[in-house]
Amino acid sequence: MKKFLAIIFVIVVLGFLGQAYEAASCRSHVEDLKLTGTQAKDEYEKCISF
Repeated sequence: MKKFLAIIFVIVVLGFLGQAYEAASCRSHVEDLKLTGTQAKDEYEKCISF
C-alpha cells in the first residue's frame, strides 16, 4: 500500500512540474514575440492549449 501511495505521489508531483514548465515556456514564448495586451493573451492561451 505504501508503494502505491508513493507512486501516486510521484505522478502528481511530475504532473505539477510539467504544468509549471509548460506555463513558463509559453510565457517565455510570448515575451520573445514581444506581444502585449490581447495579442499576448491570445498567443499564451493558444500555446497552453497546444
